[in-house]
Amino acid sequence: MLKKELEELMTFMKDEGEQLGLSQVNLDKIKVDKIETLKFTFPSHTSQLELIRLVSSRVISTLPAFDEDDLDDIGLAMDEACTNIIVHSYHENISGVIIVKFTLEPDKVTITIIDKGEKGQTFNPDELSIVDKEAYLSTLSRGGLGVHIIKKIMDEVEYTVVPGLHNCLTMVKYGKISVKK
Repeated sequence: MLKKELEELMTFMKDEGEQLGLSQVNLDKIKVDKIETLKFTFPSHTSQLELIRLVSSRVISTLPAFDEDDLDDIGLAMDEACTNIIVHSYHENISGVIIVKFTLEPDKVTITIIDKGEKGQTFNPDELSIVDKEAYLSTLSRGGLGVHIIKKIMDEVEYTVVPGLHNCLTMVKYGKISVKK
């Protein structure tokens, strides 16, 4: 459901509730519990990164709880995750695919990114060392911060491997109007 349609529906429900004499306390408890999932498959090539970011922003912008800053942050996390898949999991083999699933709730988005790259099968983000910012900046290094950036931006991050099948990165971001559960 598009953001405009969702806002119109919520306004309609609250207006009708007022006309029916419902208290403001009860009207404020009205929420939408509908969950929608969209799935996209992209080739594992760096030329796809901008399109993945654009699709991500467009899909998430339909949710009223996310503003432009959120969209930019999530786009950066998506870019980092997909770049890592292309470069590290597939070793830039363009025959692979990246599957991106968006599970949309009014105040939350869950993004699941799946790849079948062999190198991703041996990756464990929990084994990454904490970044020493001063040392990193003093060497003027490039790269190596993707997982750290993703964890900083997103509210929940989980990486799982199903041996021989696929690698799965699940990222959750709560909207500014939500309360984490």
